[in-house]
Amino acid sequence: MEQHLLFGPNFLEKLVGQNILFDRRVALLELIANSWDAGAKNVKIIWPTHSNEQCFSICDDGEGLTKKEFIERWRTLAYDRIAAQGSVVIVNDRQRRVFGRNGIGRFAGFCFGDDYLVKSKKEGHPAFCFRVKESSGIFPFTLEEGQAPECATHGTAIEVSNASPSSISEEEIMADIGMRFLTDPAFSCYVNGTKVDFSNIPDSSISEDCLVDENGNEIVIKVIDTIDSDKTTKQHGVAWHVRGRLVGDSDWRSNGLNEIVDGRSAEAKRHTFIVSADFLNESVSKDWTGFLNTKEFQAAKKVVFDYVKDFLFGQSEARREKTLNRIEHRNQDSLEILTSVGRERWKKFMRHVQRECSSINETDLSRLAAVLINLEKSNTKYELIEKLHELNSNQLDDLTGILSSWTLDIAKEVLDELELRIKLIDELRERVFDTATREVQDLQPLFFRGLWIFGPEYETIEFTSNEGMTKVIQKLFSSAEVGSKNRPDFAVLPSSSVGLYSYPTFDEQGGEQGVDRLVIVELKKPGIAISTDEKAQCWKYVSELLKKGLLGEETKVTCFVLGSEIDGFERLPRKENNDRCVIQPLDYHVVLQRAKSRLLRLYDKVSGAPFLETDRQARSQPQQGFPLGFSTSS
Repeated sequence: MEQHLLFGPNFLEKLVGQNILFDRRVALLELIANSWDAGAKNVKIIWPTHSNEQCFSICDDGEGLTKKEFIERWRTLAYDRIAAQGSVVIVNDRQRRVFGRNGIGRFAGFCFGDDYLVKSKKEGHPAFCFRVKESSGIFPFTLEEGQAPECATHGTAIEVSNASPSSISEEEIMADIGMRFLTDPAFSCYVNGTKVDFSNIPDSSISEDCLVDENGNEIVIKVIDTIDSDKTTKQHGVAWHVRGRLVGDSDWRSNGLNEIVDGRSAEAKRHTFIVSADFLNESVSKDWTGFLNTKEFQAAKKVVFDYVKDFLFGQSEARREKTLNRIEHRNQDSLEILTSVGRERWKKFMRHVQRECSSINETDLSRLAAVLINLEKSNTKYELIEKLHELNSNQLDDLTGILSSWTLDIAKEVLDELELRIKLIDELRERVFDTATREVQDLQPLFFRGLWIFGPEYETIEFTSNEGMTKVIQKLFSSAEVGSKNRPDFAVLPSSSVGLYSYPTFDEQGGEQGVDRLVIVELKKPGIAISTDEKAQCWKYVSELLKKGLLGEETKVTCFVLGSEIDGFERLPRKENNDRCVIQPLDYHVVLQRAKSRLLRLYDKVSGAPFLETDRQARSQPQQGFPLGFSTSS
């Protein structure tokens, strides 16, 4: 058995919406918009009055329809105008951007009666006539072909002979048309034989100003306010008129206007700005779709955009103030902590954001308010805003991605550690090859902080200077006392300096019971090559510590002998005490390469980072006392 879909009596109302079917203002504007989309230059409307109470019609001189096009478009319930016909229509050899998208405006005739006639003719095709009736069951409406009219020219007419009475006067409907369809001088509407013009707009809904740009050129701006916001911005925006012609489209997008005006706002859906600037004739593109980037247009654009921005900003002032009051109330406890100056600065900043970022919604504005309060409480104040300002859009997206993957505390902890290590490598690179570098004051502290360079087993922070062991080594040499009073945790020898760093071992009860690991770092003066004697000297230190009982049988000892050069046959490590003592000679080039490798070559990638530049500048300045923040002790 053949089956059909069935349509309820309220199907059209749910498909089209109540406004188009029951509000005659909305219905008429939809029908006029259809004429606009058809490329009409003139639209003639018969509006029901006391003399023609039962008659309504709208007739245009647009491109018209063929009978096949009419049947296909009217029977397609979800008709996509843009996909089927494109987003523009050609009028007077120039493009006109269309309003329609989903094709529901063709049902607006039902607002005036239960049925309506559609008469149309397309150039080169015969005219036709169909009666469109509301229905239900198998079809939501029906099409009945009638006698074709005698049409000499192309265009489309919609007629309702039995129109129900209207409570909207002729003057009111002309005002509605004028407030929305005077943006293009090439498009004219007539109501009961009278052309709609600016005089039909009530004084309360239209104003005019004269501006002067920096070149002394006069610009006239008419501002039309529909009072009530429309559902869309289709008939609103900024329209540029040059010598009686529309340049481009009337919208909130052209010429970068969307950067300063949010077209979704209530103000954008009720205001139209008509800009008359005949002096821009030489700045108009040949096809009149826009302006050339001339100095004259840029000067005029700036004046106009500033005017539009200030006007809309003033219109939305009460709404913005209510929004700010709500946000202020939600953050009252946090704001009370600030000083009166801080609170005033916060409010000023918030108002500035509302002005410059008109598209920001209340939720995002509230989040920003909390951020600004925290910035006001911070030591750096609004320095963060300046740094964000310096980022481009891609960098801001990257920053958002980083903060989505990392918490700020964790990121700071990681970056702080990386910064310390990268700065350490940078300073070592600068000092190890400088003959003026002092081992004790300059290098030994660096290597103490850089034990991680030698391998992962030295990462622990429990390594500390062992002054007791240092004193034993100092006593091995009669010259060891030279300079040692300034830094008692280092042994200063005639040809080198020695630092000893250890961490303890513990028993089962957690008590300290000796040294688990000892690291000896000996730095040789420039010009002294590391040979067998230098390696043997390190074993002499370890032997003395063993004799004094400062090292246990299981203590592991690593001696690093560092210098600017190494004898070719002495690069391999020396092992003593059943391999529990390893003496490893290294030259500074190898040390730096190890350090870079341990940091995954990050040093080379960030060698121009701001924190390194700051650190280098600080090192280049003369310093008082001991460098690197070390204090003296006796």
